[in-house]
Amino acid sequence: MKKNKLIVTLYIALIALSVASVSMSVAWFATSRVLYVNSINISFDADRELEISLSKDDGYVEHIDHTELEATGVFLPLTTAHSDEWTSQKKDSPIFYDESNATEAEIFTTYKEADHGYFSQKFYIRGDDDMFITIDPEKSYIRPNEEYNASYAEFLYDYYQRIQDEHYDRYKEFTVDELYERLNNVVKAMRFSILIKDENEYSYTIIDPHYEEETLLGGLLDNAMDQYYDYYHKESTNEYYERLYGDYNINPEDLVYDEPLAQDSEFNDPNQVPTAFNARHKQGVKRLNLEKSIEEKNLEIKKEGAINLEDFKNDKKPFHFPIKMDEPKELVVSIYIEGWDLDSVNYTMGAAFFSNLTFTIEREM
Repeated sequence: MKKNKLIVTLYIALIALSVASVSMSVAWFATSRVLYVNSINISFDADRELEISLSKDDGYVEHIDHTELEATGVFLPLTTAHSDEWTSQKKDSPIFYDESNATEAEIFTTYKEADHGYFSQKFYIRGDDDMFITIDPEKSYIRPNEEYNASYAEFLYDYYQRIQDEHYDRYKEFTVDELYERLNNVVKAMRFSILIKDENEYSYTIIDPHYEEETLLGGLLDNAMDQYYDYYHKESTNEYYERLYGDYNINPEDLVYDEPLAQDSEFNDPNQVPTAFNARHKQGVKRLNLEKSIEEKNLEIKKEGAINLEDFKNDKKPFHFPIKMDEPKELVVSIYIEGWDLDSVNYTMGAAFFSNLTFTIEREM
């Protein structure tokens, strides 16, 4: 890698607004982190003739100020589940979904396209030679704004102690240090994504800067915020079944279930506070058996398929793309919270983080 040939740096600093209340609305992932864009800059630092523009045909410059970019507004947890639908149609921009809803009487769930809650910007780059572009892992990151989060943790601690609302009782036992740690953990659920679309190529790549394990885009959830995994009622048999949310390949009626418990189970993780992922099996409700559903019914829950930044440190890069001399390359760069990431939880109301995505020349053609 030629480190002196840095191409494009996308720098995004995001800071949380001090929110005075938590939304307890029903959503497929339960969270209340609210993030706002503070400043965005796209610029060059290179020894080559490289330019960037928000228009394919004109306006190429070496720097774009954040005031020229599309407004982002509030950040909310979203998901790339069901992405096969829009990628197969070769959409011009990525589509994120923000919730799954169903009443107790409905077996099938629905999901809705999100029209806000994430950063996504289309831009074009062009150069004075033919070359391959990749990600520089040493200069790309999403990391917490520790100074802001330390101050905000103190604010939250005082707020939780004063507010009289049963929804906040679970947070009253947190110390300032514990709140600070959880605020910093917001970055673990953050993602970059890059959509490339031109006459010769269509690709969509997700990068998880804090990759720890594969994220499954489906599972049991406590959407109702009642500390039990959601379920539906089958009227024909007058039985209750746990609901499997997300992106999977079989009819929910074909899933394998175990008989109901005589009493409520413990939480999935008794040492952690309740979340959408950490709930209990309710007595009288048939429990989903994922292992048997996989073995006997060939259940497949879609995997996120994100790339780890560490993979870019190897000789074989997991992601790169070509640009031709003087021919603009279209990219759509997005930053969002993946709602199916197990770190996307309702511990805190807000957080602050910094984000940097750097493209560099891998090699010349």
